[in-house]
Amino acid sequence: METLEKLFGGAPRVKLMRLFLFNPSTHFQSSEIAERSKIASSRLRKELGFLHSMKLIKKASRGGRPTWFLNERFPYLLELQRLLLQSSLVSPDAIIKKLSKLGRLKMVVLAGLFKEQWEDRLDMLVVADGIKKGRIEALMKTLEAEIGKEIRYSVLEAADFKYRLGIGDKLVRDVLDYPHDIVVDKLGILPVV
Repeated sequence: METLEKLFGGAPRVKLMRLFLFNPSTHFQSSEIAERSKIASSRLRKELGFLHSMKLIKKASRGGRPTWFLNERFPYLLELQRLLLQSSLVSPDAIIKKLSKLGRLKMVVLAGLFKEQWEDRLDMLVVADGIKKGRIEALMKTLEAEIGKEIRYSVLEAADFKYRLGIGDKLVRDVLDYPHDIVVDKLGILPVV
């Protein structure tokens, strides 16, 4: 991420680029952008102005309020999406380290956006015992601000996961039947990639 920050003019700009590139059909108000990217409003105005001048984003009015959205005709759109996806996602090791502090981690499966599968139902399946809902939600909000896209995730207790796996539960199958990486498997159920 440090190289990208230098290349693109700082972490706030990279966060904004990811937010728009990974949410191409979404119109954001400035307050939503600030909340999702965790960028101060003074810096936000400057960065939005820069991205608008580069024609990466457009400005419109919805309900009398200005909104910002991705210019889908930007000439380097696909290249930027690939670059920012491949080089700036949080590493699996960093995710595991953060999740390990929240409870007894048994399994972590990364899918969806981590595998460039934008339409998958889940991006992350976490199997752990003793994780508090508020703490996992706070961690996911932090990861979402870094990545620039909402993370679709599910947290299951180990016993619940084993039961769901045994009956062929749709949620579990939707993750395991499509491209995914099992980055932690202390249950010994599935082969680790």
